Amino acid sequence: MSLAIAAVPEGLPAVVTVTLALGMREMVNRHALIRRLASVETLGSASVICSDKTGTLTMNQMTARQIFYCGHEYRVSGEGYAKQGEIHGAAGPLPLPALRELMLPLALCNEAEIRDGELQGDPTEGALLALAHKAGLDRAVESATAPRVAELPFDSQWKFMATFHQIGEMVQIYVKGAPDVLLARCRQISTELGPLQLDESWRQRVLNQNGQMAQQALRVLAVARKLIPASAFDREADLLSYVDELELLGLIGLIDPPRPEAREAIALCRRAGIKVKMITGDHKLTAAAIAAELGLEGEAISGAGLDDLSD
Repeated sequence: MSLAIAAVPEGLPAVVTVTLALGMREMVNRHALIRRLASVETLGSASVICSDKTGTLTMNQMTARQIFYCGHEYRVSGEGYAKQGEIHGAAGPLPLPALRELMLPLALCNEAEIRDGELQGDPTEGALLALAHKAGLDRAVESATAPRVAELPFDSQWKFMATFHQIGEMVQIYVKGAPDVLLARCRQISTELGPLQLDESWRQRVLNQNGQMAQQALRVLAVARKLIPASAFDREADLLSYVDELELLGLIGLIDPPRPEAREAIALCRRAGIKVKMITGDHKLTAAAIAAELGLEGEAISGAGLDDLSD
C-alpha cells in the first residue's frame, strides 16, 4: 500500500477514505455508530467516554412511581404509557378526585400525546400525561374548560415550563420543573387545610422528600400554580415575570430504568482502561443512584461544582 501511494500520491485521500469506511463498517457490525470518518482514527487512543444518560444508558421509558402531595406520599402502579394502573395511599387505592388539583398541571402543562399506548413527544411529559390519565383526567375536556393562551417553553436556563390558561376572568398559571428552582419561586404550599405559607419547616420537609426520592433513582419534578386576574396578564410581556410567588402543589418521582447492556458495556470499557462519565440534567442524588446501578465509579458533580474547578 505504501509503494502504491508513493507511486501515485493523488490516491492517498481515496485510500484513507476507503480504509476508514471499512473501519466504520466493522464498528457497525459491533453495534457502534460513528458520524465522522476521522473519528475512527482516534478511537484507539480514547481514554474517556462522556455519555448522555437518558436514552443512551437508560431505556428512555419514563414511568411515574411516587407522588408527594398535601404532605402525604402515594405510590403509582402500571408500566409505560398505558392508562392501566392505580394511585395508592397508605390506606389503599386513592379516590381519584382527591388528586385532581395536582393532576391538572400534568395534563395541561404538557406537549406530549399518547395514542393507542404509543408516545409522541418527550418521555418525561409522556409519563406525566399517563399519570393524569390514571387519575381519570381527559385532557381534551380540561383544555376546553381552561384553554391555553400563552406558554413559556422549557429552557435549561430557567429549568421549568409554564403554561397560561384562561378561566373566566382569571388566568391560571401551571408550572413544572426542577424542585430546587421552583421551591425558590414558591411562597405557599398546598395542604389539606388549603394553601399555607411555605415556611422553613415545610421547605425542609419538601427538600427531604426530594432527596428521599432521588436516592431511589427517581427523577423528581415539582409542580406549582398561580392564579392572577386576566386584566393583569399581558401575553406580549416577559412571561418569566409572572412565574413567581407560586403555590407548590407537589412532587412527582419518575424512573427511567438503566439498559441491561449498558452495564456490560461500561464494564468492558473499564477492562480496556477507558473511563466512562455520565452526563445528565437529573438531580445529583438521582444521578448517583443510577450510576451505582450501572456500575459507574467516582463522584457526582453538579454543573455549578464543575464550573468552580480549575482548568
